Amino acid sequence: MRDVRQTSFTSIKVLLIEDNPGDARLIREAMSETDHADFDVLWADSLEDGIERLSESTFDVVLLDLSLPDSQGLETIKALRDQAKVVPIVVLTGLDDEQTAIRAVQYGAQDYLIKGQVNGGTIMRAMRYAIERNRLQDKLYNLSIIDELTGLYNRRGIYSLLENDAGTLGTKGYFIVVADMDGMKQINDSFGHHAGDQALVDTARILKEVFHGTDMIGRMGGDEFMVIFPQNSLIPMNPETLEQEIAARMKHKLDDFNQSAGRSYHLSLSLGLSYFNPDSPLNLNELIIDADQRMYADKREKKTRSIR
Repeated sequence: MRDVRQTSFTSIKVLLIEDNPGDARLIREAMSETDHADFDVLWADSLEDGIERLSESTFDVVLLDLSLPDSQGLETIKALRDQAKVVPIVVLTGLDDEQTAIRAVQYGAQDYLIKGQVNGGTIMRAMRYAIERNRLQDKLYNLSIIDELTGLYNRRGIYSLLENDAGTLGTKGYFIVVADMDGMKQINDSFGHHAGDQALVDTARILKEVFHGTDMIGRMGGDEFMVIFPQNSLIPMNPETLEQEIAARMKHKLDDFNQSAGRSYHLSLSLGLSYFNPDSPLNLNELIIDADQRMYADKREKKTRSIR
């Protein structure tokens, strides 16, 4: 999830990426002459240097020139945004071109200012507006990917995480677990939808406990959940063995909850696991279908056991 920080406008930490020492000095002097000029400016003279400084420290805003020794034009914004997805960017450049300005915003800049046509007050105002717009955009983005009831990611959020992390996950392999609540309709019918909502919240909490260490847990809709976690040396390669281990941990947590929580219902989950093998990969839909089939097989087996 994106980091949405509340930024105080009484103090602004600025990263100025500008290769011309004279321009950098003029920009800093202009900013120092404005009212409420409580800011801290760090100067980087290349895109590489700027990206390195962003990796070392947190900034409220970046002032970015588009003509740098190691990057030119709009690709400069894209390269910076790829490395720093959250920080707002204000372009401050000598390129006076309306189409470039529009495309700069499309590439992820919050504003586009022309050197020689702005003063310190204009720059400070643009930075403050950029910080606030960026904060509001992040807030709206987070609202769009979070399930309001459980606080987990929603379907869009999970798919967004997978898309963003596909390169890293795909090289190592990863697991998808589909979890479906058993008897959700009976909880709603017997105890009301408020109890059903509470059961969903309880399930989300248990999933967090069972899959401690991963933040890729989502409610896909209704009473279905999904968990994604990467392959590593601590996880057995055999998906069948891993599925059994997860089911055992889940049963232990559910038993503890059902015995101690004092709810009017008992929680039960059916599970299915699939594995993305980078050596023989399936696409995401195939992985989910495979996990779904395993989950429904688990659900049918439970029903069969209960009839006997």
